[in-house]
Amino acid sequence: MSRPRTAVPILHRRAEVIWGDGARRPDRVARWAASAALLLSLVPLALVGACPRDEEPAGEPKRLLADASWPNVVLISIDTLRPDHLSCYGYARSTSPNLDKLAGEGALFEQAVSSTSWTLPAHAALFTGLADTVHGALDTDKALAEGHVTLAERLQAVGYTTAGFFSGPTLYPAYGLGQGFDTYVDCTSYAQLSAEEVSMPGIATGGPLQRAAMADISSPRVFEAVHKWLADGPRRPFFLFVHLYDCHFDFIPPAPYDRRFDPDYHGSVTGRDFIYDDTINARMPKGDLAHLIALYDGEIAWTDAHVGKIVADLETHGLKDSALLIVLSDHGTEFFEHGQKGHRHTLYDEVIRIPLLVRFPGRITPGLRLAGQVRIIDVAPTVLDLLGLTVPPELMGQTLVPLLEGRELAQENLAVSELFTMGRALRAFRRPDRKLIRQEQTGEAVAFHLATDPAERNRLTDPSHIVVQAALRDAEKAGKWLTQFRQLWPVPAVVPHLPEKVRERLQSLGYIGEEEKPK
Repeated sequence: MSRPRTAVPILHRRAEVIWGDGARRPDRVARWAASAALLLSLVPLALVGACPRDEEPAGEPKRLLADASWPNVVLISIDTLRPDHLSCYGYARSTSPNLDKLAGEGALFEQAVSSTSWTLPAHAALFTGLADTVHGALDTDKALAEGHVTLAERLQAVGYTTAGFFSGPTLYPAYGLGQGFDTYVDCTSYAQLSAEEVSMPGIATGGPLQRAAMADISSPRVFEAVHKWLADGPRRPFFLFVHLYDCHFDFIPPAPYDRRFDPDYHGSVTGRDFIYDDTINARMPKGDLAHLIALYDGEIAWTDAHVGKIVADLETHGLKDSALLIVLSDHGTEFFEHGQKGHRHTLYDEVIRIPLLVRFPGRITPGLRLAGQVRIIDVAPTVLDLLGLTVPPELMGQTLVPLLEGRELAQENLAVSELFTMGRALRAFRRPDRKLIRQEQTGEAVAFHLATDPAERNRLTDPSHIVVQAALRDAEKAGKWLTQFRQLWPVPAVVPHLPEKVRERLQSLGYIGEEEKPK
């Protein structure tokens, strides 16, 4: 039996919060709540994407604080992981036995879409349930402002112990993604370098910090930190966030994963300096490109093995089968499908499609495969709903529980992906059968009929084409939706105070600059 639905008290309960360091500070959420209630009355329900709530059972009091009987929540984010390179998504290579097992024990979403094509804004969208130009953490010179409320904060407010373990540079606390975590642990090998390089980590192209991040092999450190935390017996219920970075370039999997998928290769490609090596380009020999992809697949298998270790630890402590476990990625990566390598350049499907697996014994039917389109911003509302907490209407995402229960979503799930970084200004508007990508500076737009052209090869630009017309209507509707939520969340992104020499270097390298502000 599901527990009575409970309002998330972070919006209602108290005007002061005791933070992880023991300090008492004014509750910024309480200050915001009154104005939010007024603004919400101006936002049409159909655009908010809120779902009708079940009626509270008569005579049952609401429980504002979680107790040890509530499910633990484990959220694992695997950076730079493409779903089409996972066995459970149909890939020919056996890259992901542990993820495949989790998929068989829970639900797999076949068309999950990220908010962008790189790490910082995607995780901000994951944590807040808001589109990128609403939460504002769009580039390495911007951070998630304290005026936004993260999933960790919402769970912390109802009594969850919260812990995060991260292994990539743009998840540093200075970027605002540590909000709401009692424990937030840096599992990189270069923590001291990041502290010395910048006060709020900006990553210079080719600079020491970025090169250290690309060369790092961090999954063992993440596992050991999580292993110790679980062994110490955290107070239950807990929210555990785990970020695994090794699928991100450089593609240098440890042995035996470095030769697992291309053992007979004898060329010069090593996977190192992926971004800076000019010989890794769209004209490279097919055998070298195939080996590069094999190295990426090796990174996936290496990371999958560490997911298996974390899940085994949960099982050892008797936590696995009572937990809500979610595994996803923040974005994918490109191997010249549209002329680029890496990510953070475009919004094609190879970088915005992500895997999404949800396991929750007793609530989710094992082996469930769901074909409908869902979004990274839907994850936080889904967690709240599965825990019996009311999904706040000020979130842009909607709960996916209806899909998990064999019903239709309350609202349509048009996906918006945005890219405002390094001078780029792109938006994509996606449905399962069509998509529009638009240059925001010029208004130039191209559409794709995904139903017949899933690889996005046939560019449609004729405004009289039926697919173009439909995609332009999607863009217009989504534009109004974004505007209304930016009015609802009038929270400016934090402008970091970088040392002047560092800022000058970042600007000279083109990593931050005078880009057009999102509209």
